[in-house]
Amino acid sequence: MKTHNRTLAQTLAIQSQVHLPGTVGRLLKQIRDLERVAPLFVKAGLVRAVERPNPINARASGIATHASITRTIGGFLYGAAAARCDLLVEHNAISTAGQDSTCEIDDINYENQSKRLALAAIRQAYELADRAVSEERARLIYLDTPLVMDRSMVPPANRAGDEGYQAAYAMTLNAVESFWEHHRERLFPWNPTGPIIIGLASQRFGAIVQSAQQDLRQHEGRSQLLPTEEIDCDQLAALDGIRDAILGVGERRFVHGILGSFTRTAAFRMNVHAPRMEPGSVVDMGVIGLHFRAGQTSEPRLMQLVGDAPAWTSTAIDEIVGTTMALTAVGGALSAPLPVQLAERELNALGPFLEHYSRSVAGELKRRELESVWLSDWDLGT
Repeated sequence: MKTHNRTLAQTLAIQSQVHLPGTVGRLLKQIRDLERVAPLFVKAGLVRAVERPNPINARASGIATHASITRTIGGFLYGAAAARCDLLVEHNAISTAGQDSTCEIDDINYENQSKRLALAAIRQAYELADRAVSEERARLIYLDTPLVMDRSMVPPANRAGDEGYQAAYAMTLNAVESFWEHHRERLFPWNPTGPIIIGLASQRFGAIVQSAQQDLRQHEGRSQLLPTEEIDCDQLAALDGIRDAILGVGERRFVHGILGSFTRTAAFRMNVHAPRMEPGSVVDMGVIGLHFRAGQTSEPRLMQLVGDAPAWTSTAIDEIVGTTMALTAVGGALSAPLPVQLAERELNALGPFLEHYSRSVAGELKRRELESVWLSDWDLGT
């Protein structure tokens, strides 16, 4: 019987030599597909260049959110915080104009941790946005969370153990609905001079990819695109047959390939692409999404806006995206407009504070002094 006596290093060396040609060949094919498809998107108007303002004159607020979890006494404590930084830019000269923050700390069950913390982030972001609008802090207000909730965040009904998750969802739903109910008429595009609420959501690349796979020459396919965008219908025929190329490349690499520096995709109706979003009263106003890339070293980002055509025009979207690109001074995977980056720095204190809080909780539980204080006058009151 033949025995094998290879080290892992030897096995890796063999596998790399065997699979390297195939890996390189697949990547080269994907690059060729991207080089063939990307110009078609530009010609059809589905990808377009955006001019950045120079000099920059803007009042912008950035709202960043963060959550941290630590183990304590066999369970978990969480801290969720949001910070807002207000910037004033006059002829490219930048100065801070104010700040705000909110936080919550409590124990949490292991069930649905990520979704509960995502709900807390949206709720806290809207809390700071509410104060920013009421105090007229800025023209552009960036949230690093989605503006509406995906249907997957809705908790199962009447399932034991989900009471905390259900309460968190109800609070977030109410916060989002109340914000748009109270401020809608003050906000752009309903008020042409009002603040603009901008959601910089997580990297959801599937939206524009799935829109691109539709037959955009048909009414059903074009209904996903914002009608005020200038789409060249004559060039859409060239997009037939690209479905296999998109599937072969993959969503993330596809979006990276079609977006160059300082470009954006055409805006699409997210409430048509993914109609099962909440809250319904906000989704009914319209939810617009688009991908943009602020620079060569920046990652593509998804931008969300509430409203619909004809109020949202291509010119208005270009102005917002152009200013956002100009405010994105630093590249990298976590690139964001400067107000959001400054707000993120404020959140660095959350992790160390939660660790300290956790040790304090553990210490109090061991001493049980708090319980003694509560019960000290029990006999006197009976």
